[in-house]
Amino acid sequence: MLHSEAEAPWDLLAKHLAGEAMPEELEQLRNWITADPKRLGLLTDATRAWERTGAAPVAELFSEADVEAAWQRFRPKMTGAKPAAPRMQISRPEPDLVEAAGATEANVIPLRPRPLPMLLRIAATILLLIGAVYAFQSYRRELLPVPPVVASAGAQKRLVALPDGSKVWLNRHSTLEYAADFSAGPREVQLTGEAFFDVQKDPEHPFTVLSAESRTRVLGTSFNVRAYPAEDSVEVSVVTGKVAFASRRSHQDSVLLLPGQRGVLVGVDQDKKPVRQTATADANFRAWQTDELVFDNASLSHVIRTLRTTFGTNILVADKALLKCRFTGTFRQPNPAQVLQVVSVATNATLAGDAVNGYILGGQGCE
Repeated sequence: MLHSEAEAPWDLLAKHLAGEAMPEELEQLRNWITADPKRLGLLTDATRAWERTGAAPVAELFSEADVEAAWQRFRPKMTGAKPAAPRMQISRPEPDLVEAAGATEANVIPLRPRPLPMLLRIAATILLLIGAVYAFQSYRRELLPVPPVVASAGAQKRLVALPDGSKVWLNRHSTLEYAADFSAGPREVQLTGEAFFDVQKDPEHPFTVLSAESRTRVLGTSFNVRAYPAEDSVEVSVVTGKVAFASRRSHQDSVLLLPGQRGVLVGVDQDKKPVRQTATADANFRAWQTDELVFDNASLSHVIRTLRTTFGTNILVADKALLKCRFTGTFRQPNPAQVLQVVSVATNATLAGDAVNGYILGGQGCE
């Protein structure tokens, strides 16, 4: 049974395409194709090559030398026979020439190769065409873009190790995309949601984080990027190293962020809004990644804002006077219900509601 293109029945293919195949030959070709579904693609390529060039004379496609070489090269694979040695003709010398030359050896004169039958020339042409088709297919496969690698975090956060050694912690409901050849090409990732990056240093290959509206470029550092589609801003907070933060719409808005600084791109739907540089307002911006909340004489309004940002918790305050209350405390492996329970006791407030319907803080509070 034939298993490769080189062993394909090219002679049968040529006869079939030329309309000269006998019924038994068509049956043989049909059996060969049905034995392996992949072989149907070879017949398709041969048919397309024939349709594209069948109207043109063979001489316009390939020279006689090309066709002859192709036939001699593939004939053994098609027939199972060894290439025939060039046919030679030994001429018989005339008696008087023998007497005159004495024991001179007979002259050896090679015969001119007989022209190939037309059907065999067609078969050889098909071989050349199929070779060109497969070369093109291989080249086209190289040009086709390779799908990117996609890492997603569902209800739980996720740690992603990039090929260059960098680490990315994805917050819940966040997605990271990067090229399959990440190590060989530019170190560029696309972020939707929130992630903390610990980037491996490589001065020759800067690391770039793209969101829908922002571009964050570093060499080797650690920083947090918050870029949820539902929010009208993108925030970058730097822990170590230096970060260049800019709008993707205007490179002129780029700002350089140092440790302890934050860049905010506000109103991403407006072209004229610049990137703002501020001090990191909330020390708990990494709480989702570190699993730790720390409040040091923080106002209740700050506590509520942190819980909303970190967990997406819906919290209402019955009396705005409660927002002025202060709270100090540390929570490891925190959850909103636990934090609010402790805060309500510490600030003399009441707590009602749940995680599904939201929480309500009430009472007279600290005052």
